[in-house]
Amino acid sequence: MPNNSFPFPTYSGLLEPQHYKNISTAIWLFLWCISSTTKEVEKDGIVWGIVLGNKPMKLSEISQKFGVNDKTVSRWLDTLEKHEYIRVTRAPHGLIITVKNSKKFSSDKTDKNVRSLENGQTEMSDHQPTDKTNLSDHLGSDQTEMSDQPDKNVRSNKDITKIYNTAAINTGSEFEEVMQAFCRIHGKLDIHVKALDITMMHEMIALGVPTTLIIRVMETIFRDRGGKIHSFSYYKDAILEAWEAEKAITTPSPQGTVALGQPPSHHGYRSKQQQQLDELMKIIAEEERHEQSRSG
Repeated sequence: MPNNSFPFPTYSGLLEPQHYKNISTAIWLFLWCISSTTKEVEKDGIVWGIVLGNKPMKLSEISQKFGVNDKTVSRWLDTLEKHEYIRVTRAPHGLIITVKNSKKFSSDKTDKNVRSLENGQTEMSDHQPTDKTNLSDHLGSDQTEMSDQPDKNVRSNKDITKIYNTAAINTGSEFEEVMQAFCRIHGKLDIHVKALDITMMHEMIALGVPTTLIIRVMETIFRDRGGKIHSFSYYKDAILEAWEAEKAITTPSPQGTVALGQPPSHHGYRSKQQQQLDELMKIIAEEERHEQSRSG
C-alpha cells in the first residue's frame, strides 16, 4: 500500500448491479473524482463538485494515475458523462471535471451516517438508477495528493476557470451548442476536438456571433467541401465574414441597406473571397427561408 494512501467512505449502493452496469471499470476514475473534489457550487438546485479547483487536466495526466492508456481514460470519461455521474468541459489546456450532486462537504449528513454505522445500523442504501450521482457522499476531509494545493491550482488557472466555470455547470451553454454541432457534423467525440479549435469556438461566441450562424456556416461549408475540412479553424474566416455581412445588412448606414447576398462592390471589382462569401450568404438566406416556411 502506498505511503500516501488514505481511506474515504462511500455508499454501499455503489455495489448494486445497476451501477456496475453503468460504470464498470470506470469506477476507479469516478472514485478519484470524488476524492479530488475541492469545492462545491450550486446551480439550479444541483450541487456540483469542483475537481481539483477546476484545474484543466490532460488525458495523459489522468492515465498516469491509473497506469492505463489515454484511450481507456477517454472511454471512462465518456461512460461517466453518458450516465450523468460527472460533467466534463473541454478547455484549451485540458479537461475540467465536475461531479454531479456532490455532497462531499455535507458534514452533518456524514456525521449522522458515521454514527449509525457505529451503532451497528448498517442498512443497505435503496438507490434507484436515478440516484446514481448521489454516490459522491463522503467525508469533507478527503484529499488526494494533487488536491493538497487547490488554491495554487485555482490561481494558476484563474483565466481558464473564469471563462469555463459557467460552461461546466450549464448544459445549455452556447459553447456546448457549437461543440455538439461541430462533433455531429464531423462525426467525432468532443474529447478529440483540438485545443486550438476549442479556443476559436470561445472566441467566436465572445465576439457575439450567434450560435445559429456559426452552426449554419459550418453545415453549409462542410456540405460543399466536407472531405477537406478537419478543424474548426477552417470555418473561422467564413464565420467572421458572414457575421460582418449580417451586421451590415441589419445595421442602418448612410449609404442605405444592402440586399442579402449583394454587398456593395468597389469599382466593379470583386475578389474570389467576396464571391465565395456572396454564394455562402445566398445559401444561408435560402435555408432560412425554408426553415421559416416549414415552421409557418
